[in-house]
Amino acid sequence: MIISPRRRTLARWRKLSGTQFSLLRSLEYERIEGLSLHGLVLDVGGGVRNSYVRLLRIEGTLESVNIDPTMEPTYLADLNLPLPIISGRYDTLISFNTLEHIANDRLALSEMSRVLKPNGVAHIIVPFLYRVHGSPYDFHRHTAKAWEEMLTEAGFVADSIEIEPLAFGGLASGWALTEFMFPRPLRWAMKKIVMLACVLTEKGQGASQAEFNVPLGYYIKASKNCQ
Repeated sequence: MIISPRRRTLARWRKLSGTQFSLLRSLEYERIEGLSLHGLVLDVGGGVRNSYVRLLRIEGTLESVNIDPTMEPTYLADLNLPLPIISGRYDTLISFNTLEHIANDRLALSEMSRVLKPNGVAHIIVPFLYRVHGSPYDFHRHTAKAWEEMLTEAGFVADSIEIEPLAFGGLASGWALTEFMFPRPLRWAMKKIVMLACVLTEKGQGASQAEFNVPLGYYIKASKNCQ
């Protein structure tokens, strides 16, 4: 199910526009701040050296898998291949800004489902309208509907899938496509102006159709089949 993005408010504008991250990264960090993760947790594409663990509430133990040794993961492995992890090991799984870099992302989703316990929960963030960027390569930009079908195919419960567009109005989505063309001080100033315009011109309207059609990314939550 595709759910509505968060409402545009002055309070959100003050918080998000004050960061020095890209607009997409600001929206991502806002969405996962305070996210509670329970039990044994696997960070797919993470490692010791990441910038978001401080935002999470980990009520258990965090492990990770990554192909990059500099991230100091628990498991050094290629996500295009079966994971060297026993089935049903993890209670919770996270994967932030990783699946777009995996050529065989359907296999990666299947493996993520496999290593989850029955009824285990996955939290995933992926970009949609965002520049091509390497780590080391960039392969995909799937729509929300495509993610629904791929997750169901991988063994997640269809009725449990929630996909939230990460957006702050149509104008902001359009501007975000060009934000890296500007030097940082100007970029940060323009971010404030464009986001404020989205609040003032679209105030009280709720989510616009543009936010569903042209989001910067998606936050996805899904539970594994209990069988």
